[in-house]
Amino acid sequence: MLSKRPASLARAAVAAAALLTGCSAASAHEDPAPATVKPIPGSAVKQLRLTQQAIHRLGIRTVAVRTAQVTLDGRQGTYRAIPYSAVVYDNDGSTWAFVNTAPRTYVRQRITVGAIQGSTAVLTAGPAAGAAVVTVGAPELLGTEYNISGEE
Repeated sequence: MLSKRPASLARAAVAAAALLTGCSAASAHEDPAPATVKPIPGSAVKQLRLTQQAIHRLGIRTVAVRTAQVTLDGRQGTYRAIPYSAVVYDNDGSTWAFVNTAPRTYVRQRITVGAIQGSTAVLTAGPAAGAAVVTVGAPELLGTEYNISGEE
């Protein structure tokens, strides 16, 4: 499953580039860039700020991280849970989720997946309960953060 992730990441990045640029002729006036990528001091992760139009084009959807009673390694406990669709795999196989930190603003946060149960990823580390994670459009956000446009 993991070996297919880089190829799907590349396809998602190409799709994101097409969606973010609008695939249309240049207009007479300059539209704002669909995404602004800003470095976060002391971090390799970048902050993404999208226009409302870019959010609409990408179909970005979020859900709140919830807590759930789960048995992991034979131990019952309260863990954070997110839809598996919110999990993003980096090139090295590390797992991340994009968190909606402010209006139209997204930051990739490292997560540790303790188990996958159906369509739910049970986390042993990651965003706090209640944080909004991206469930639709996360691979496109990763492509935007890495500046993968599909153009050479």
